[in-house]
Amino acid sequence: MTERIPALKREAVMPKTRRGKKILRLLIALFAIVLIVLFFRSPLSEISDIEVTGMNYLSKEEVLKELGVAPGDSFFVPSIGKLTKRMGNLKPLESVKIVKKFPGLLSVQVKEYPQVAVQLAEDGRMLATLSNGLTLPIPEGDPVDKPILSNWKPDDPNLVALCRALSGLPPYLLADLSEIHPDPSISYPNRIKLFTRSRFEVVTTVQLLAEKIPFLSDIVQNREPGKIIMLEVDTYLPYSAENVTDAAREADKVKEKDSTQ
Repeated sequence: MTERIPALKREAVMPKTRRGKKILRLLIALFAIVLIVLFFRSPLSEISDIEVTGMNYLSKEEVLKELGVAPGDSFFVPSIGKLTKRMGNLKPLESVKIVKKFPGLLSVQVKEYPQVAVQLAEDGRMLATLSNGLTLPIPEGDPVDKPILSNWKPDDPNLVALCRALSGLPPYLLADLSEIHPDPSISYPNRIKLFTRSRFEVVTTVQLLAEKIPFLSDIVQNREPGKIIMLEVDTYLPYSAENVTDAAREADKVKEKDSTQ
């Protein structure tokens, strides 16, 4: 009895079209990998120039030192977030904006704390006081148009608070202030006295200064020179009225003297 040998199953043959597409995808992937490798080894993936703007007290060298990058380094690493974080060690720096512009340009826009006052060093030099209380040499050529802080101790806790309050003053009013010195009393240990170039004398406290700015601005702009007190109660007395009062007192003294003779 003869037995039939079962027919062998033929292996499925991939259609030529599918096999061609698979090879094409593989070639494209290999080509992309080669391009990526070549790109990261080319000058296009490197920093070609670093542009730093906005400094007045900081130098470009100080900024670059904190950034920790230089032309020729990778354009993509470190990230903008890491570069920004590195800049936090610069004390005059209020904020920074870092932008990467392909190909190769790293733009660093620096914003420093504004100058709000001037102090005299022991050697007679004029020092700039920033709104965060930091004291630095005034750059050559900068105008000295800010109030002078007199008789302040470097460790006075009110000094930093005063600098912050001054940063909130309108520019014209800050420029009008000529001198500020501490004037503490038993009731007001943080009291200060301000003198303006427009001949006003102002008594207030460090904490009240920011709150009283609108009142002070209105008087300085619209009234004749005089004395201003800005504490719990705000008062204003022009020098002309004070002179009249003094003259009346002197006249009363003369009358009293004549009547006793």
